[in-house]
Amino acid sequence: MAVRIELWIDGRGVDGAEQWWDDIEAALAADDREAEFPMLGRVDAYGDVLFERAELDALAADVRRFMSHAPESVRPLLERLTELCEEGSRSMRAELRFLGD
Repeated sequence: MAVRIELWIDGRGVDGAEQWWDDIEAALAADDREAEFPMLGRVDAYGDVLFERAELDALAADVRRFMSHAPESVRPLLERLTELCEEGSRSMRAELRFLGD
């Protein structure tokens, strides 16, 4: 399933990405990695999840640690996700929205 990722700062959508989440979900499910990466484990390809500004550093840390476990095909998305987290962290009011199908 595709997941749309939107970075909102001060109530405005300013950046984002869209990607199939299946490969990430499969890599997280392998060997029960969801417990190891709790922030990424919250993303649901079929629902909506919102990360508040205060959670973006933890999400970015999860993504960085997950990179070594992730398939090569999803690493560009993970790098992009880290960039979005960092951009949001520099703002006082930001949220990162994951919008599933």
